[in-house]
Amino acid sequence: MEHDLRSELALPLANELLVVFGPHAGGRRMLDLSARLTLRGPVYMLDCGNRSNMYHVAKELRTLTSDPAGMLKNIRLSRAFTCYQVLSLLEKLRPEPGVPVLILDLLSTFMDESVHLDESVMLFEQTLQSMQRASRLVPVVVSAKPLLSISSPRLVLLGMLKHQATHIWEELSLDPPPPVEYQPALFPGALLPREGR
Repeated sequence: MEHDLRSELALPLANELLVVFGPHAGGRRMLDLSARLTLRGPVYMLDCGNRSNMYHVAKELRTLTSDPAGMLKNIRLSRAFTCYQVLSLLEKLRPEPGVPVLILDLLSTFMDESVHLDESVMLFEQTLQSMQRASRLVPVVVSAKPLLSISSPRLVLLGMLKHQATHIWEELSLDPPPPVEYQPALFPGALLPREGR
């Protein structure tokens, strides 16, 4: 596994499993990549976290080609809302030479607490096997985001994904943190009485 810090993913992509890891599951990076890939031909996109903003892709395509609408037709989009759907769609996937596979925000569907952790891990192992099988024939690019502390029992899934990756592209957030907003005082300058008086 190799970490990559380039500002842009280089084309053409190799037949391997590449993980894009960052805030918002590398959403903008993945959408920009999909726009660049559509110029070369068909792209299969599996959206697991409702991240496929086709308006953004069209906007990016307008800067790259005179026929953005035609290029958008190269995207074969599927959406999965549960980890069961993710596995089912990837098991049915028949990789075609020259058609890269983009999987947006893979882990989001595996965070469902109504699916027991053991079952989630088992399903994720099968999902990884399907992605590895596909990556032998076509490039597979998967995005993931840092997990919240509430999801800490499922950190094992992120570890499994990173372990299987040929390359990991870590996206760092350069945005400043949002300003902290405090509630204004009801009585500015008033002192509160001390306890025990």
